[in-house]
Amino acid sequence: MHRTDEGPKTSMTGRQAELRRLGAALEDGARGGPVRVLVTGEPGIGRTTLLRTFSAAARAQGRIAVDVPCPPHGHQPPFALARQLAAKLAALLPPEDPHRTALDASLSAAAGRTGPPGQAADTLLADARAALAALTPDGPVLLSLDDAHRADTASLDFLRRLLLTPPPARLVLIASARDGESRAGGPGELHELFAGARHIPLVGLAPSQSAALIRRVARRAPTADVVAECHRACAGNPYLLTEVARILRDRPAAAADATPAAALRPAPVAESIGTRLAGLDPNAGKVALAIAVAETHSAADPLLVSHLSGLTLAETLAAVDLLVCMHLVGDDHELFLRHRVVRNALLGRMTLMARNAAHLAAAAYLHGKQAPAERIADHLAASTVPLDEPWAAPVLLRAGQKALAAREPDRARRYLEHAVLAASGEDRRVAILELIDAKIGIDLAQGLHEAVRTLEEATDDALRLPLLARISTALYLGSEPGAAARTTLTAGRAGSGWQQVHRLLDGLHAYPLPSAAQLGDERLAPKGRGLGRRTAAEADFCGPDRVAAATSVVSALRGHLTCRPADAVRDAREALREERGLCLHPVLRLLALMVLTWNGRDEDVTAQLRLHHDCADCHEHPLHRALLLPVTARMALMRGRLRTAHEQLGECVDALVHYGTRPQHPLLLWIVGMLAEVRLATGQGAEARALLREHGGLGGRSPDWLHRDVWLTRARLRADGGDLPGVLADLAEVTGATTPLGPTGGVHAYVHTVDLLTQLGRHAEARDTARALLRTAEAMDTPRERGIALRVLGALGGAPDGEELLREAMRLLAGAHADFDLAHAAADLACLLFDEGRYEEATAELSTALELADRCGARPLAARVRQRLAASEGRSAGRSPLGGVLKLTKREKQILVDAVRGSTNERIATTLHITRRTVELHLSSAYRKLDITGRKDFPHLFRTAGLWPLLVDSAST
Repeated sequence: MHRTDEGPKTSMTGRQAELRRLGAALEDGARGGPVRVLVTGEPGIGRTTLLRTFSAAARAQGRIAVDVPCPPHGHQPPFALARQLAAKLAALLPPEDPHRTALDASLSAAAGRTGPPGQAADTLLADARAALAALTPDGPVLLSLDDAHRADTASLDFLRRLLLTPPPARLVLIASARDGESRAGGPGELHELFAGARHIPLVGLAPSQSAALIRRVARRAPTADVVAECHRACAGNPYLLTEVARILRDRPAAAADATPAAALRPAPVAESIGTRLAGLDPNAGKVALAIAVAETHSAADPLLVSHLSGLTLAETLAAVDLLVCMHLVGDDHELFLRHRVVRNALLGRMTLMARNAAHLAAAAYLHGKQAPAERIADHLAASTVPLDEPWAAPVLLRAGQKALAAREPDRARRYLEHAVLAASGEDRRVAILELIDAKIGIDLAQGLHEAVRTLEEATDDALRLPLLARISTALYLGSEPGAAARTTLTAGRAGSGWQQVHRLLDGLHAYPLPSAAQLGDERLAPKGRGLGRRTAAEADFCGPDRVAAATSVVSALRGHLTCRPADAVRDAREALREERGLCLHPVLRLLALMVLTWNGRDEDVTAQLRLHHDCADCHEHPLHRALLLPVTARMALMRGRLRTAHEQLGECVDALVHYGTRPQHPLLLWIVGMLAEVRLATGQGAEARALLREHGGLGGRSPDWLHRDVWLTRARLRADGGDLPGVLADLAEVTGATTPLGPTGGVHAYVHTVDLLTQLGRHAEARDTARALLRTAEAMDTPRERGIALRVLGALGGAPDGEELLREAMRLLAGAHADFDLAHAAADLACLLFDEGRYEEATAELSTALELADRCGARPLAARVRQRLAASEGRSAGRSPLGGVLKLTKREKQILVDAVRGSTNERIATTLHITRRTVELHLSSAYRKLDITGRKDFPHLFRTAGLWPLLVDSAST
């Protein structure tokens, strides 16, 4: 047999699974009756290439393959496709074959057929059947019908009768149809012909296949980022990827590391899509273009598309339905073009002024409908011509602020750049500042450069001071402290005072802090040289009145660290009166407020926070607002609202990390220490440890005053894990450092130190620290702090003094609404009452402590109280760790606790004035009751929540 229908050579990327399915259909056809396969997909998905590749592969295997392409409607007369198929079948037969002779005669008789089948068409059908039978004695015949949606009705009817009435043996029909177009323009016979047929829907290529196709067409290997961008823009569509790759191929090799804008809007794509839509529905092209305009960072509203296209809503939805069926538009309640390349190509066909007009019309329409600011701003920012309407600038400003709050600086910059051009007065000032925030968020160095340039051009303090605040924040938090750039960036405009403030506060965590004389004469003295001349208007820009805030903050910290609360509070209040000077450095307001918080001046802090909302210079900076969260979190912690404190500190840490602050920055580590302390109080010990490890808080450096709380939290984590030698080493660092212990984090630093000393058996040191805490609290002269101090001292003493101190502490703490410390006081009082045998009173206090602990979210304290309640009611299983503790005598507890702390039997005997044999007998009894074998099992005592504190407390009273 002659096989003359070779067809063109093709190459294809991917589609191996689809080729295997087609191969299986061909094998099924070789074994029996006819097989029909319909391949569908969106425009450009590769249907034609798949059919051609499979036909070529079938011919290479010796199969008979006939390719019948269907040209567009109107390009050939009706029934021509049927005649073309019959002619190709005849050409496969030898010239002398009678079936070919009969088929040639039928073709001549049917040459004029243009309508429904008649006798000539029936004869042609019969002869075509006979020819197929002659061609398929040993194998199947493959008919490949490309673009079947274009076939005319008479030809499709001919194919239906050829294949189905009756079905011929060993015939495989593989046809392709474009999604949507068969329903829009094709005849209904196509659906009847392929009813029940096998269906192979083609989807976009996988990312790796897209990469292979781009490399083959572009004849180079673009970077992975370029390939990924092209794949996303084309949704894996082979035709679109090919057009993009052709543009990449024509670029210089040196420019292959970025995707050019032209590559993502290839002109042939727009021409092809436009022509195809025009042939299907005159409204479809208008709607597609309107969607391209209306779709910005979010999908398009159908009503807006209707408005832009000039069509009624019904006409718009009908056209959208066609586009959805063609897989060009997503099928959703809002509209979007599935391929960004198609959208870009359609917009690229418009002139610049036409696009401007369309976007401004969309903005005006959306504003009239009171749409969200960002949707309106998307269209305002897409136009190169500003809209001369009074509402345009405020809309752009609101959208930019929302984008900044959502941490989308690139989108915020686009809105705010247009807002600066469109706004005036106060709106323009705010837009400039927000734009600087966005640029710093995108690139710190470039943003700083832009901020300094804007500062040099500014003429009034209303803009210069908040600009300087942003520069200060970026330099302090976004780079290494003490960066050299700080000494030159703003020298010409800010003056020496600004630089001296930064030089001072960079090393503020060191000790000793400068004295009042040093603050006045050394640290903040203007140098005078190398700064350039300043005009009279600039003379006080960062003069003594502005740097006084920094001087007062450092003095307040010095007074606080040297236990002079009155001086500390006075200087902190003085610093907060210098409202404009606080903008010169991001930590000035934070430190001043923290001094007041540490000294129990919550009313002052609350008033200052309320007044801060009226500050016109720096309150617009989102990070400055975040830096106030540690203050409110500390007050929440002191009032027992642990969950609130955790949320606020976590939000502050997230804001600093997002800003780009390095993990080991002193300020960030300080706030991380506060967050770890709260996590420990809420039972999140593992999370606290991971947080400290992430920020270098578990390192071996000596603690400074700012990070004393970090060190104490680390020691508390060690204690929870049973590492008492590690606790001892950490406490030695804390109490033996050159920095005075002081109330660095408020009175809780003393509280934690006393607790750790008690666990280590350092009772004398614990009492000395508790007395120092009481002296400090009395100097603070605040009920809450005095109540905490009395609670700590009372827990260390026995009855009756201990009970009296604890009851007075509870009275003060209840009046101050300090629920967290009140819960501790109630638990401590219960322990003392138990030892005196006053069980009913003790149980009542435990119930109070449990209710307060649960309300605060203090899970470790609540667990400890529940252990005590269980012990008081005898509800523990006999062989549980708690059950064993309940069986221990007072002497066994004392000896066991000393042994766990690391004391040898000889040392315990000497301390308690008993024999070594007695110590051994008591320990053996304790081991038996706790179901442990010896000292090597001591770590098990720390695995039951609250067990070790219960042992320590009951052994020490």
